[in-house]
Amino acid sequence: MSAVCLDLEQTLNRLDPHAAAALERLVRDALVLAKSRNGSAALKAATDARGWPVGYFESTAGSFAGEPLEAPADPPAEPLAQW
Repeated sequence: MSAVCLDLEQTLNRLDPHAAAALERLVRDALVLAKSRNGSAALKAATDARGWPVGYFESTAGSFAGEPLEAPADPPAEPLAQW
């Protein structure tokens, strides 16, 4: 076991359950990021110059075709107190 693993285990044992769960969630998120094709380098490569995922608009174009895009009628106004 590495020093980091040992330190993490000792810290988790000292924390209250809520704080330990939060720390574990952070560590798991960090592991997912590290495993995801070189972390931030992959994230930068997967987005365009404005930060949108590459191919996002091409994949969603026409997804509302044939769907009504009309807003529902406004509800009646709330009565106001008389002055």
